[in-house]
Amino acid sequence: MPRAWGNTMRPSAAEDDGQPINNLPGLYPTEDWGVHYWNVDAQGALCSRQAVIQLPLGYANACPEVEIGQRGCVHHVRRWGVQCYTRILQDIGFSPASYVGHDRQRFPGGDDDEMIAILIQATHFDLPAHFVIASEEHPLLLFDPWGVLKGSYTRWHTYLGALAFMVSAGKRNAFFGRLHAENRSLYDEALTYLLQALRDSQA
Repeated sequence: MPRAWGNTMRPSAAEDDGQPINNLPGLYPTEDWGVHYWNVDAQGALCSRQAVIQLPLGYANACPEVEIGQRGCVHHVRRWGVQCYTRILQDIGFSPASYVGHDRQRFPGGDDDEMIAILIQATHFDLPAHFVIASEEHPLLLFDPWGVLKGSYTRWHTYLGALAFMVSAGKRNAFFGRLHAENRSLYDEALTYLLQALRDSQA
């Protein structure tokens, strides 16, 4: 059986409807951020994508401008999307306690569990994609409402890493960033091989 990689490798749940992505619509004021990212689809094709995510109002003011390769406000990239730093919410005075609904059915652990969920949902976003990658060759870029680069990520799966995971049905989970940097010809050879292997498996 494929190894269980947990939350990092689950498929995205985002709908590809072109609408801004907000996990808690209408709960608090927001601002629109642009995400530029790379997706590997189920057939192994690589394409660039864009989406709008809605972070709490004021988030941009707490994030300095960065260059590509600097994380800025991006905490992690996962197969399903992007995680922004929750600690920045404290810097802008965002209090999850203000939005607690005291829903014991959904949060049997009480208000503390609900507040944690609000913090996560306010900063973690599924993106329309089959497999989001983020490497030096294909970085994820996050722009604030004025088009200023405030976050990037280059230390997640490469194109080859995504294909290896897909061809192996989840048994192989590796980034291959070092191989890309140190032996590009071997990287490209492996890329060609895995693309063909994926197509053969779907024929």
